[in-house]
Formats: sequence, C-alpha cells, structure tokens
Amino acid sequence: MALRLLTLDLDNTLWETDPVIVAAERKTHAWISEHCPQAASFYSLEALREYRNQIAECYPQLRFQVSKLREEVLRRVFMQSGVERERAAALAAEAFQVFYRARSEVTLFDGAAEALQQLAAEYPLIALTNGNADLELIGINTLFRAHFSAEQLGAPKPQPDLFQAALQHAGVSAQECIHIGDHQEQDIVAAARLGIKTIWVNLSDAAWAEAEVQPDQEITHLSQLPAAVAALAERMSD
Repeated sequence: MALRLLTLDLDNTLWETDPVIVAAERKTHAWISEHCPQAASFYSLEALREYRNQIAECYPQLRFQVSKLREEVLRRVFMQSGVERERAAALAAEAFQVFYRARSEVTLFDGAAEALQQLAAEYPLIALTNGNADLELIGINTLFRAHFSAEQLGAPKPQPDLFQAALQHAGVSAQECIHIGDHQEQDIVAAARLGIKTIWVNLSDAAWAEAEVQPDQEITHLSQLPAAVAALAERMSD
C-alpha cells in the first residue's frame, strides 16, 4: 500500500531532552526563590524532584499527565510553605509556565530541521509523544498536521492509543503509515504491533534489544531520514 502518513516521536528523537528538563527545573526553582522564598527554603531543587517522584508513585494516574503532575506538585509545595489555597494555585500556574517555556527551548539534532521540512513537503506529519513539548514554542508546529500527547489521551506509548489517534485523524490504515522514533519499546515495538512500519532513530549507536520485532529501517543521523522513508515507501508500494 502507498505511504500516506508519517508519525514521529519528539523527545530524544528530534532533540536531546534531559539537559533541557534539567535547565527548565533550575529556572523554575530560581523563579520560586524569587517569588516565594519560603517554598524554596523548604524544597531544594533536588528535594523538589524527589517530591514529584513521590507524588507520581502515590497517584499513578498523574504519572503520564506530566504537565498536571508538575503543576500539582508546585501547588502542594506552595501550600506547605504557608501560602493560602487560591494564591498557591496561582503561583503554581505561574511557576509551571516558567518551566513549560524553558522546557521547549530545545536544540534540534543536526539534520532534523532539514529532514522535517523535506518530509513535510511530501507527507502529512503527526507528532506522538509521552512528553509535553510545545511545537509552537519550538517553532516547528507548521510542519505537523497534528500533535497527540499521552497527557491529552490519558494513555502513554507503548499503549496503542496515540498511534490509533493519528491513524484516525489522518484517515489512513496502519499499513499506510511509518512511525519514526528512538525508543525501542515505546516507539518501534509499539508501532509494529499495530502493523505500522518503523524507522528506528538510533543516534547513540545502541544495540537492538527487543526480541519481539526488528525495525524496518535504522538511521544513525537524522540527515538519513528522508532516504530511509523513501526506501521504505518503495517497499510498501511493491
């Protein structure tokens, strides 16, 4: 069948995520120190991270609602430091926006922008993510027809919901789609289970560890992505 849709993971597929999150958390804690010093004195940056992990463990439903989790943790921190309920909620919303803007200050991997522009001129692109990056803030939203997140749908990859939402939105079958991502289980195995062809973005030259399936294509630099898509599309149309 002809290729009619490309779905892409975001974090660690198009940019490196961990340093961005660390910088965003530091910026948020600095904002808290300025606007509510008592909260910053109660919770160091490391303590705040640990508290967020504890809340995620206590409330599994928040684990993949990453924005809601962070804002709820901030609200609790402000209340614990003596801020009244409504003010705590307002401060939490402001502090989260500091984090959210900084979290989207990503640097695309080499070759990513060019590959996205080339592919978007040929196929519809839909972003699928367990994270909460903002494509508009990043500046690549115009390249995507849609953007589905685990928080939005209430189900993270490797569950099938994100993939199914993309297929339904585009009006295509799994056999007309290629998924592109870095995570072996959440991206490649999860998509393959649905009959979606896959391209593994293996920028760290890792060994393939999943016995269930193999990726249909593998790339080690994003400049290779358009050619990998073209090769796979040709196989799909045979």
